[in-house]
Amino acid sequence: MRKPAIKLSIGMLALLLAGPAASISDGKTAQGESYVTGGIGASELDDLEKRRHGFSLRVLTAAKGSGAYLADAVIRIIDGSGKTVLDTTADGPWLYVKLNPGDYKVTATYKTQVRQQATKIRANDRHEIFFYFDEAIERLPKGEKS
Repeated sequence: MRKPAIKLSIGMLALLLAGPAASISDGKTAQGESYVTGGIGASELDDLEKRRHGFSLRVLTAAKGSGAYLADAVIRIIDGSGKTVLDTTADGPWLYVKLNPGDYKVTATYKTQVRQQATKIRANDRHEIFFYFDEAIERLPKGEKS
C-alpha cells in the first residue's frame, strides 16, 4: 500500500515543481514591433508590469460591471492608412504593443460583442484602452484563488 502512495506523492511533487504553464505570449506586429499578451494570475501581472514601459499602447478586456478580467478577445489594430498592424487573440486580459507614431483604430471582439476605439500615438506616448463587455462574471473576493 505504501508504494502507490509514494508514487502519487512523487507525481504530485513533480506537478508542483513544474508550476503552471505561462500564458504570456510575445510576438511582432506587421510593423516589426513587439507585443505581448497575458495577465492571468499575479505572477503574469507582475511580469507584464515590469515590461510596461517598452510599449506605447496597453489594451485591457474586462467584464462590464464587475471589472473581472477576460481572456481570448480578438484584438485588431489598423493604422491610419487602413493596414492591419496586429490581429491576434489575447492570451489574457492585457495586450501591450509598441506602435509607431500615427493614428490607429483598435477593435476588440469578445464572443459576438465588438468594441472599437481610436487613438493617436506620438513619440514616447503611453496610452491605455479599456474594453468592457457584457459578461456575467464576478470577481473573486480578495485573497481567494481560482
